[in-house]
Amino acid sequence: MTDTAYLKDLGKKLQKFQPWKQTAFATAMAQRSLSNFGLFSQVTGFGDLSELKHCLNMLWDHIAGQQSAKNFERLLERLEEQTPDIDDFDMYGVYPALDAIVSLTTAVHCAMQPSADEALSNGELSLSTIGKFLGQTEASELKGTELSQYIDQHPLTLQHLDFIDEVCTLLSKAKPNADMKKKLRELALNDGLSELGISMEE
Repeated sequence: MTDTAYLKDLGKKLQKFQPWKQTAFATAMAQRSLSNFGLFSQVTGFGDLSELKHCLNMLWDHIAGQQSAKNFERLLERLEEQTPDIDDFDMYGVYPALDAIVSLTTAVHCAMQPSADEALSNGELSLSTIGKFLGQTEASELKGTELSQYIDQHPLTLQHLDFIDEVCTLLSKAKPNADMKKKLRELALNDGLSELGISMEE
């Protein structure tokens, strides 16, 4: 998996961020994973993507100073209702869909009580989602160091590391306003493509 030194360095960056920037980082990771849930929902009929979009809208407004987090407990309840049980689905897609819910839940927790550790966990989760996906779909015959090297050098991993770095660079100079929200959200949306290269649009 991705070099622990990278994650350690990312953790140090997040520790230096203001609380709202930590929440913004966590939300950007959650936004990028949205299509993983969306495609799963389209295929299985499970869940309501609009509920996830509503939570993201509330988070983005909060980050821009336009929404209080005092009622975010309700968002957690709504996300719990959208959480798939992996035992109910005989398909790999349930795992990245579940990761998307976990990522969004973590972002809501971060909004309620900002934490560099929570923000970092969303960065780690997004990379883990890629690693598990590649191990399942492209490199099932590889193990140990060979598998780790394959994942670390894969374009999906490298593109996502670039995304994480872009988010950190943007946030390092940002102020909590509507302009920042628009720029970061567009970066995270990535034209609808998730970190796995999944899009809901055919």
